[in-house]
Amino acid sequence: MKIALCHLEISEGPECKNLALLEQAVRIAADNEAQWVITPETAVQGYYFYKLNQDAVVPVQPSTQLNNLLALVKAYSLYLFLGAGEYDSELSCNFNSCIVFAPDGTVCGKHRKLISHGIGAEAWATKATVLEPIVCGKTKVGALVCADAWYSEHAQEMQQKGAHIIIDIAAWPPTEVCGNPLGAWEKCSSVTGLPMLVCNQTGKTQWMDMTIGQSVVIEHGKTKLSYNGEQAVLLFEWDEASGEVLSDKFEIISI
Repeated sequence: MKIALCHLEISEGPECKNLALLEQAVRIAADNEAQWVITPETAVQGYYFYKLNQDAVVPVQPSTQLNNLLALVKAYSLYLFLGAGEYDSELSCNFNSCIVFAPDGTVCGKHRKLISHGIGAEAWATKATVLEPIVCGKTKVGALVCADAWYSEHAQEMQQKGAHIIIDIAAWPPTEVCGNPLGAWEKCSSVTGLPMLVCNQTGKTQWMDMTIGQSVVIEHGKTKLSYNGEQAVLLFEWDEASGEVLSDKFEIISI
């Protein structure tokens, strides 16, 4: 299958701008035969939405604002891994989530971020406790959100529960404060024996320079494909049956 990583400049939003960009990226990915489309962390609202507006309301997802995006999911019959803040009305709290939409536009699973900073840009989000793979057709996906991958135990638990691949949606460039995540991502692959996909984001803000953040494909514990810089859709081929990454380089389509 073809997989697309949407390496986008979306951290400051606003949501309407991000959704238009996401719709454009999905179209590009689908027109180039991607069956899975993966977006970065908090792709809908933007990673810094709470720092920019502490009165921002996080909705139950999928909100009506996602209608156009989900229409594309159905029209192209693909899986979408969408980074979004979501409100849980039963628990009365917000989560930083990777929500997975099936080709019919319904939610087939979600992973809520376990390792949330709880301050600053992530003060709005509650730490989750559930760690379960998501079934996407014949494949079980171990989805993580950003810092969840710092602890390889999370990837190991996903693998022990039957995951065939690990996906991390991120807002994580190498920094002095947060360290270089590449070693952690490679360890997740190494200890599980599974491919590790990381969809990162780009752009420079007053708080963090994400232009050096890498989107990567890791196999057998070693980085095989890597990209950072201007926003782009990154396409590559993966064999579901063997679990092998077939591409030697990204097909890069600038936006």
